[in-house]
Amino acid sequence: VGSMIMGYDAREGFSIYYVDNTGARIRGEVFSVGSGSTFALGILDTELRYDMTEAEAISLGIKAIRHATARDAMSGGYIGVYLITKEGWAKVYSEDLAARATSR
Repeated sequence: VGSMIMGYDAREGFSIYYVDNTGARIRGEVFSVGSGSTFALGILDTELRYDMTEAEAISLGIKAIRHATARDAMSGGYIGVYLITKEGWAKVYSEDLAARATSR
């Protein structure tokens, strides 16, 4: 079990940390957490660019989570994407894939 913690401060800039079940914190540039994380990382490893626009980054996040939920039955089926800027954070996308599947 793990979590990601992200944010911005004027001294450090943007930061992302992986926190595991023992409380250990690892700073990095890209993380994916959960049983479907290897599927999401496969998308991120092949398509991430550091010159992406906000719209491109949001689309990539959605795609990575969508692939994880499609390939891993334990991934929960819900997509929530948040954008962190110097001004704060905002939820920019949400989708309940189970509701979408049952409406077909």
